[in-house]
Amino acid sequence: MDSNKGFTIEVASSDKEWWRYNVAFTCGCFNGEGVRIGFAAADSHIADVGSKPEPPKGTPPPRKATLETMPCDNILVYLYIIPHTLPEENDIDATRPFDALIKVYYGGKLLKTRHQSVNRWSGISLAIKFDHNEE
Repeated sequence: MDSNKGFTIEVASSDKEWWRYNVAFTCGCFNGEGVRIGFAAADSHIADVGSKPEPPKGTPPPRKATLETMPCDNILVYLYIIPHTLPEENDIDATRPFDALIKVYYGGKLLKTRHQSVNRWSGISLAIKFDHNEE
C-alpha cells in the first residue's frame, strides 16, 4: 500500500432533475490482504424526503457528490442516490432513467469512469469494489 494514496469517488449528473436527489456513500477501506483498516462516509443532502422543496429557477447549478478515503489498497463502496421529491410527470417517457457519471481516482489519478442509469422514481443503491491495481 502506498501510504499517501487514497481513493476519491465523485458522482455527478447533467440531468435537469439532479436537484431532486440526495446522495450518500459508505465505504470500507481495506489493505492488500483484504483486512478492513478504516471506514469513510459522505453525503450530498439537498432536502429531507417528502419536504417538497421548490425546484431551482433556470438551469440548476452543477453539483457533484464526493467521498474521499484514507490511504488504502481496496474499497467497497455503497452508493445511494435517493429521490427526496418524486417527478412531477407520471408519463413513462418523461420519467425515463437518467445518467449519473461515477469517477474513481486513486492518489489523484483517474482510475475508472462509469456511467450508471438511475431510476427517477426509486433512485439506485449500488455496491462497488475498487482495487488500486485496476490502474
